[in-house]
Amino acid sequence: MRLRCDLLQCCFTSTSSNGVIQIKGKIFPYLILAQATNNFNKRNCLGKIGLKNLYYGKLRDGCEIVIERVSSNDKRQIFQQFLNEILVSNILHHKNLVTFCGYAFHHEEFLVAHEYLSNGTLAAYLECEIQHNKCTLPLLTRMEIAIDIANALSYLHKHGIIHHNINSSNILLDKNMCAKVAGLHLSRKLPEDVSVNATSIVSISSDIAKNCVYIDPEYVSHGRVSTKNDVYSFGVVLCDLISSKLAKYWEGCDRESIAVLLGRNIENQALDKVLDPRTGFQSDHKIMQVMTAMAELALNCVGFPQEQRPNMEQVLDILNGKRLERYKTIEAFRIFDYADLRKATMQFRRDRILGEGGFGSVFYGKLQDGLEVAIKRFHNMRENSLKQFMNEIEILRLLHHRNLVSLYGRSSGEHNELFLVYEYVPNGTVSRHIHGVADFGLSRSQPDYVTHVSTAPAGTNAYMDPEYFQTGRVSYRSDVYSFGVVLFELISSKPAFWRDVPHGEAVGLAKFAIIKLLNNTLKELVDPDIGYDSDKDVTEMVTAVAELAFQCIQCPKELRPSMKQVLETLEGIKKGTWGFNQIT
Repeated sequence: MRLRCDLLQCCFTSTSSNGVIQIKGKIFPYLILAQATNNFNKRNCLGKIGLKNLYYGKLRDGCEIVIERVSSNDKRQIFQQFLNEILVSNILHHKNLVTFCGYAFHHEEFLVAHEYLSNGTLAAYLECEIQHNKCTLPLLTRMEIAIDIANALSYLHKHGIIHHNINSSNILLDKNMCAKVAGLHLSRKLPEDVSVNATSIVSISSDIAKNCVYIDPEYVSHGRVSTKNDVYSFGVVLCDLISSKLAKYWEGCDRESIAVLLGRNIENQALDKVLDPRTGFQSDHKIMQVMTAMAELALNCVGFPQEQRPNMEQVLDILNGKRLERYKTIEAFRIFDYADLRKATMQFRRDRILGEGGFGSVFYGKLQDGLEVAIKRFHNMRENSLKQFMNEIEILRLLHHRNLVSLYGRSSGEHNELFLVYEYVPNGTVSRHIHGVADFGLSRSQPDYVTHVSTAPAGTNAYMDPEYFQTGRVSYRSDVYSFGVVLFELISSKPAFWRDVPHGEAVGLAKFAIIKLLNNTLKELVDPDIGYDSDKDVTEMVTAVAELAFQCIQCPKELRPSMKQVLETLEGIKKGTWGFNQIT
């Protein structure tokens, strides 16, 4: 598709030699996008940003997309913004920029399709925190989000592009909570002969000024345009992240700028008025140091005049350094030398393996002091493995319970391998006794008010909540489902999954148990060796446990009990005070 250069004079100055800009990318037939969104059904509408209506869509090949549907009386302005977005998206590709899928025209409408990111916008997460007065994002996750945004902006600036619309509503989060920058329709391309850090004076866009809390006041007041406009906006987003509230909710922001408010609190050593106390900075000096450094960086980003602000490459270097410091604060437990772990496992001999999982193998080991341990050796040091490694450390270093496997420490990292050292439990797993290894790498930290988060399904399918497996939406009740499958294992002595020998068909214990319960043939499910037929008390107890397990695997997940209710029920069954009739 070819479009005349004169339509782009306010957007991009560089064109081909014949004055024509060539746009690449898939042109979708309008009907394809209409079908993907169920004819732009209201149920598919994700919300509205400015003049854009956003719709969730699913193409015939299963690809999930978001469709921006734009129409306005000001056709020229909308057309320029439409071209901006598809041109930048075509030219530049980065892991922290939302991936462009294609576009379409339909009568007076312009449509742009990009990848669907299941965890929505950063603004939505922070709004949720405000509404429920809870903390959803751990400090490390907030730092990773800030680094992702800084990566994207640094990349754009290196290519001479000013985003000009950075705010928390234009930061999208994928299933792994990685951030991607969207909203490129208001971006500006610097002329080829202009330095990336140069400043020029232009007319002010009314669309940009509407988000004034994120917009550089020097641009609003004087029309000063440079990459430092994005640095200012990033500084405000950083304020959102450290405070857990959008800048527009800061006390006094209707009278004074973010720069003034933040600067005063830093000068008066009153950051407790700004920082979110739920991050733990009040009780952890090292966390306070990192949070203070992030606040000071935000202040530098929103400083005046523009020339005093750091560029995004400098911002990125600072954030990476603070992330490393934060990782070091998690090292408040024993650090094991690689040579000691190698010796404890007899050079990681195969006959020392206790179990294997998706991220690594677990070895039996005996340290020089005689302590028996279970050593998890990760398969590699790729990004996903590193995240799982940090996830296990962050969760288990904070939690201590007699029914949780204890984490003793980790490897020094000098050998370019990742190891975690756990207590050794000599009796092995439940599975081993009735027909794994403890694994916290796939666990998720989540506040009790959050109904779900989205993440890539992982783990053993037979234990996995079907709703999670199909949609990637996981909640506390996903664990309830898995526990229900374990209950069925305990009363049946059957594995969670097996193959029917005559027919070779896969059989899941959960489905098998449901059929037996609905057909009133529980006897065919229960292990005959536990005395189900011969002891009335056992019959009553097993029946109650089976009914509880049945409730745990209900779909939708809202029908399942909480784990607190499950615990109370099991304690009642054990005491003989809670029978089948009370559960139903």
